[in-house]
Amino acid sequence: MNLRLLLFQIFSLACILTASLASAQTKTQQLVVGTISDEPVKEIRVFLPFAQHLARQLAAFGVQEGTVVIARDIDHMVRLVRNGEIDLFVDSPLVAMAINTKAGSRLLARRWKKGISQYHSVVFVIETSDINNVQDLEGQVIAFEESFSSSGHLLPRMTMAELGVDLTHLPNSGSKRPSKQTGYVFTGDDENTIEWVLRGRVDAGAMSMASLAKHRTASDMGRLKIILRTADIPRHAVSVSPEISQPFVAAIEAELFAMHDSTEGRAVLDSFEGTTRFDAISQETMTLLTHFQAPLMALVGED
Repeated sequence: MNLRLLLFQIFSLACILTASLASAQTKTQQLVVGTISDEPVKEIRVFLPFAQHLARQLAAFGVQEGTVVIARDIDHMVRLVRNGEIDLFVDSPLVAMAINTKAGSRLLARRWKKGISQYHSVVFVIETSDINNVQDLEGQVIAFEESFSSSGHLLPRMTMAELGVDLTHLPNSGSKRPSKQTGYVFTGDDENTIEWVLRGRVDAGAMSMASLAKHRTASDMGRLKIILRTADIPRHAVSVSPEISQPFVAAIEAELFAMHDSTEGRAVLDSFEGTTRFDAISQETMTLLTHFQAPLMALVGED
């Protein structure tokens, strides 16, 4: 009986070790890249060639496949990172910082999305408006894009708060305007934000200057007046899971920084929403982003 019991224990231990090894190999064999979007099918098509290319370059670390996972919002991405289901995620830097603070991940690189290394946001009104600065928006309504947009919400909102603007959320643009605060609504799209300002549905709008210039003609731009310009922040950022070993992180960083040096890498970058390169985030920029950390977490919520 003792021999049978010993053999059974050895067999059981072998099964546990085999299962653990298989699990570890499965995790190592996949490099999972994530982002946040309400259009998952579209984003997977965009991100998959990038994830697969990066996986091929990291074969020496046992990576055999690159896959993509799309999160619904910040909290969903936080859960995915905490559960070890995401290795890298690519998003706007303020969104990335919120996730990093909650999930323990960290910024790794700057992405030059559509050839742009950094951007700033603006708040604008109709050119004939009596509103000349953000303090004049008291009792008025401003339109932001969506809650998890860095350029269309978080950056301009935090900048306005630093200037003493007290914002309150309204159910829709037709809601009664606040008397002592500035109301805000979400439009879901930069183009909508511009149209709502031009048609007088809201009093002001916010987005990146690059997006404003992209969506409107010169004649439309002449009908608008910019009343606030924010500081510049990276266009996009790559963050890395806290579960990845430092040697693997260093290898990923090296591959990202070298992609624009090869013909294959440049082709993949170009298909990846016109990305031109990845590079390091400067200490000056990191200091600026850290400055936003406390107000950012107040907006997105600690847990």
